[in-house]
Amino acid sequence: MKIICITQLRNEERFLPGFLHHIAPHVDGIVALDEGSTDATPDLLRAEPKVVSVLHERRPAPAHAHESQNRHRLILEAARLGADWVICGDADERYEDRFLRRLRPVLERREARGQRILAVRIVNLWNSRSDYRIDGTCGPRWTPRLFRIPRTVTRRPDRMHQPWFPPELDGAPRGFVPAFLYHLKMIERRDREARHAKFTAVDPDGEHQAVGYEHLIDESGLTLRRVLPFTSYVDLPREAWTPPPERPALAGCLADPAFVERFRIDTARRAPTDGETWPHFYGLDFETLFAERRAAAR
Repeated sequence: MKIICITQLRNEERFLPGFLHHIAPHVDGIVALDEGSTDATPDLLRAEPKVVSVLHERRPAPAHAHESQNRHRLILEAARLGADWVICGDADERYEDRFLRRLRPVLERREARGQRILAVRIVNLWNSRSDYRIDGTCGPRWTPRLFRIPRTVTRRPDRMHQPWFPPELDGAPRGFVPAFLYHLKMIERRDREARHAKFTAVDPDGEHQAVGYEHLIDESGLTLRRVLPFTSYVDLPREAWTPPPERPALAGCLADPAFVERFRIDTARRAPTDGETWPHFYGLDFETLFAERRAAAR
């Protein structure tokens, strides 16, 4: 079973070292999509040996404008690299350590039961790294973050807050794993206010999320619960991060030339000319396209 983590990010040098540190030991590879970062994010990705491919999106756009397209590209790249299961995460999220340490047997058992999507409970750390909020809209909720790569993959419409997994799995059996996914970018008030400002700017009428975004800064009824030792997470403070020996830069998508030519993957991500559209990928049959690659890996 090959497990690949996928993540999309932009200017995440503050949280990325901890994310890579906590997830890398438990997966076979990490595929990242960088949305034009101008900080140390590219250097951090380049320095991590488990990062096997870096995709790029350089078209100027507001936050989350290309979210569905980015996730689609990440899934395709994970599938091309032979992933059986995908685990999704953002740079400011940390999976419960106990869950990660038993990740492979968990996936094997759940797959044997026919489950193709697994959800964990995301919780918002609040005011400290040791307390999470349990009341209201900011309280714990189930989020599907792991899925089995299906035979075909199509792209979801361009909307925010959609599932990570492709629409082929919408009706697939799913399981609920009693494990936490900790969200760090709600700890500090300044971060909560920044998230509120970002989402209200890109979705002022709540078109993409009916509940709106006021809960991000509303502390009415605030109730916190302590993170218990056996449900803790691993992190790495930015000041504790030291780069490993330098390794060659990844030149964007690692697809072989024939793959690039066949599917018109533009690794340079140039701007489209008038009347030109960006290539989209629909209904790829991975059993056919990658049969030889999967056979060679066995």
